[in-house]
Amino acid sequence: MQTPGWIRGVVLVAFGVVAGIAVDRGWTHAVTIAAAQQTPPSQPQGQGRRNALPTMEQLPAEVAQLKALVPSNSHIMMDVQFHWTNLYFAGRRKNWPLAQYFYNETRNHIEWLIRKSPTTRGPDGKDVDLKGIWEGIDTSSLAMVKAAIEKQDAAQFAATYKTMLESCYACHKSAGRPYLRPMLPQANTMPILNFDTTATWPQ
Repeated sequence: MQTPGWIRGVVLVAFGVVAGIAVDRGWTHAVTIAAAQQTPPSQPQGQGRRNALPTMEQLPAEVAQLKALVPSNSHIMMDVQFHWTNLYFAGRRKNWPLAQYFYNETRNHIEWLIRKSPTTRGPDGKDVDLKGIWEGIDTSSLAMVKAAIEKQDAAQFAATYKTMLESCYACHKSAGRPYLRPMLPQANTMPILNFDTTATWPQ
């Protein structure tokens, strides 16, 4: 006895629904397992996910924390002093590639300070335009030091280095810090680095 066509159709539809549900549940379970395996473990409570972006409510605290990590002006200027001192001895030894390196480091660190603090409070309580002062120095005294290095002219280097120190002091006085009086370096601050252009070790 043959099964009527409509019964076969109902059976096929029912089978298809059951199979579809089974496949869907199996696929969802597999995806859930895969996602769980790829998701990094949660951070301890209160710390949040490592890569999670702060909410608008958390943003002020995040900004304050980042500002607390920014070095002070005096810290940056200690770096400037370090590189500018080494520049002096590199120039005296006529090690011009090394002099160019320390010149670049000096200028980059001053630029860093200016980006951080384009103005500072002067002795009269008014803002001092450090950015404007720096732009004048960068295109005059400091540019002359660069030219001496490029010409590999030791005499010109010595003269322009001293002129640049005078410009530095003029900036210090403008910022209300006349007690920061520079002088020609007395000692090399990097004794582990060989400034001798004829050095043969290490190779």
